[in-house]
Amino acid sequence: MRMMIPSCAMDGAQAPFGTSRMRWTVQVVLVLLTCPVFCIADSATEEDPWPLQHSALGSDVLLRCAVPAGAAGVEWRVNGTSVATALDVLVATEDGLVLPNASLAQEGDYSCHHPASGEALRRIRLRLGLPPGKPAIECWAISYPQTVNCTWSLPADVHLDTEFIAMYRHGVWAKGGETECVQPAAGASSCSINDVQLFSITPYVLNITAVNPLGTATSLFPFIVEHIIRPDPPEDLQVSAIPSESKKLLLEWKPPGSWPLPEYFPLKYLIRYTRQGTGSPRTIGPYEQTSFILTGLRPGAIYHVQVAAKDLTDYGEYSAWSPQASGTPWKRR
Repeated sequence: MRMMIPSCAMDGAQAPFGTSRMRWTVQVVLVLLTCPVFCIADSATEEDPWPLQHSALGSDVLLRCAVPAGAAGVEWRVNGTSVATALDVLVATEDGLVLPNASLAQEGDYSCHHPASGEALRRIRLRLGLPPGKPAIECWAISYPQTVNCTWSLPADVHLDTEFIAMYRHGVWAKGGETECVQPAAGASSCSINDVQLFSITPYVLNITAVNPLGTATSLFPFIVEHIIRPDPPEDLQVSAIPSESKKLLLEWKPPGSWPLPEYFPLKYLIRYTRQGTGSPRTIGPYEQTSFILTGLRPGAIYHVQVAAKDLTDYGEYSAWSPQASGTPWKRR
């Protein structure tokens, strides 16, 4: 299916990246279909005789069908059943069938027929939804210094397939124009920036445009790479008893596998632990090593432990806590 965007939805669209962005917008508008109330995305073909019409939920939807010469009107059917019995609310006019305040229950395959012969005069596959709202964007450098990973979501379900255009610049007026933020698949709600410049005070600006048959919406997300560093949680946390030490536990873990160069860009770690059956956990650190001995523990008690990581230079934020691991200090048998 070809996705058509109503040109009316581009009114007031942002052109944040200067004239090159404006040229891109004009080129797109030239191929868009003007459809303030509804959009017909495809014409009927031998393979699919039902051209799509996309209309807005809650609007008064008009399904057009010309009345044949000499006929008093046409017969409308939805999913093969006469609309007179299939729908509770409808208005037949000389222009077609109107569905006031259309709801998702009224989606379906509509056809108008000659009242005498029953010949199908027109077919319409009606899909209802909403234009997209502005995407909410989040970016984190989980693989610093190599990659920035970004994700986004729409503020509400639009009930229609929605594509996303992901572009970025290093600086609002950077030379060379926009660069594609690489998505794992066409229309995915995530992307990666791989040519990161370290310690630059010039912000990157990510531009995400959501597109569906009823409209478009754009959000911008400016960031400086070092300000959004957030590693993934440490991995493979082990909690082990130490022979002959009844009040100690040995903790060992690994840096997150997504952190590519821990020897050159080291991390520091917080440790959170709690004794089973007690209240609030205790947090200690940060520590630079990937092992630690807890002391002053209660013999025979079970302790639950988690670890979080952060860039050693204190840029960005701590990771989420690692999965919990548990252990009991050594006790004489």
